[in-house]
Amino acid sequence: MVAYHDLYDCRVDQWQKAADDWVDLARRSLTASEDIRAQGKKPLDDHWADATGKTAGKRLADLADRLEAGGDIMKGVAMVLDALAHSMGYAQRTLFHAVELAGERGLSIQDGRAVGAYSGAAPTGPNVPQNVRDAYTKELGSISEVDGLIAEALREASQADAKASAELDKLAKTINVANPSHAHNDILVEASQVEFEMLRADIPVGKDPHLVRAWWDGLTREQQTALMRADPVTVADLKGLPPEVGRELRGPDGKIDRVEMVRYALDHWDKKDDVKFDNNCANFVSSALEAGGMQKKFDFWAGPRGDNTWGRESGLGWDWVDQRAYHSRSWAQAKGLHGFLLRNGGEEITRSDARPGDVIFYEQVAPDPDEPQGEIYHAAVVTSITPDGDIKLSQHTSSFQNVSLDSREHVATKNHGEQRVHIVRPHPNWY
Repeated sequence: MVAYHDLYDCRVDQWQKAADDWVDLARRSLTASEDIRAQGKKPLDDHWADATGKTAGKRLADLADRLEAGGDIMKGVAMVLDALAHSMGYAQRTLFHAVELAGERGLSIQDGRAVGAYSGAAPTGPNVPQNVRDAYTKELGSISEVDGLIAEALREASQADAKASAELDKLAKTINVANPSHAHNDILVEASQVEFEMLRADIPVGKDPHLVRAWWDGLTREQQTALMRADPVTVADLKGLPPEVGRELRGPDGKIDRVEMVRYALDHWDKKDDVKFDNNCANFVSSALEAGGMQKKFDFWAGPRGDNTWGRESGLGWDWVDQRAYHSRSWAQAKGLHGFLLRNGGEEITRSDARPGDVIFYEQVAPDPDEPQGEIYHAAVVTSITPDGDIKLSQHTSSFQNVSLDSREHVATKNHGEQRVHIVRPHPNWY
């Protein structure tokens, strides 16, 4: 349990510096891995074909794999430390706000609790003036609010400390991993989940709305924005926040409820769809758009099968027929969905402008036997933006929840060559 003075005196900037240092180490490790493959293993493969050359090449490949896996593990450490820094920052800001409120209301802090002029036994008896009784009641309410904020601050700090400690201990035991896929798909994914859990636990779910409002008002605007982007669903569900927070999260034009879109993606990332396509990524994204309230656009004569349509009908219950006759081509094809959104009001945005509820598309740039060169072939939903700006996505085929775009792009580049990532913000213009 983090104590009052530990949190008050915490140097949050040192945690952030540590996270940045680990990011730099991860980058260097991955660069070294790429250099060994390009400047060591490849020349050996090309010019030294005997048994000795093959043995040397194998050793270099193993070293490159370990460096690549190590880079991902270091990214995981950085994610956890970054979440710890921001969680402690939120908690410390809440604690400072409690101290500020105490000062404004004539209270002091002793042993981590608010103390006032009337602390102790309540003034009683027939001769106690009414103004004293009123002052006591008012002070009691102030003490309760300040103590509630202090307790919330210490809860946030303690959960972050415990989660970070446990995950860093696990990561410390993953040294010398030789399988980059294990590092990508298991170790780094778990660290990303812990990062999200720590940020989610910074939000006072289930607390009294009055306390929630006091907590929210104590955060800086930058911190408020960061939490809204990190976990829009949890923030939107809080009772006690100003109504403009919900409007900003859900989307000001009322065309798509971005919170419900993200909620669907987070809830269904590992669930089977009613109709499953061989490559289910765009079907998953379309289902999320539908959950967010995006209305279908059908052709008057051809229904969902028109050239510029999006949506689905209930179908007959036979996957083969339903896929072809009751779903638009833009519904379950990444290329088709990308083109439809841009033709019908959507806009492509930069990574720095990405927000939860945007749609990610991968374009195959390099020649590749599996994916057509120059075509959009994959889609995912932006479900979180961490305070350090890392874009998290959720997707099908393969199924992942809140994983780093940078990490998944690295995997795609390694497997298929150069990629180009497009981020599209839907703005339906047909209703």
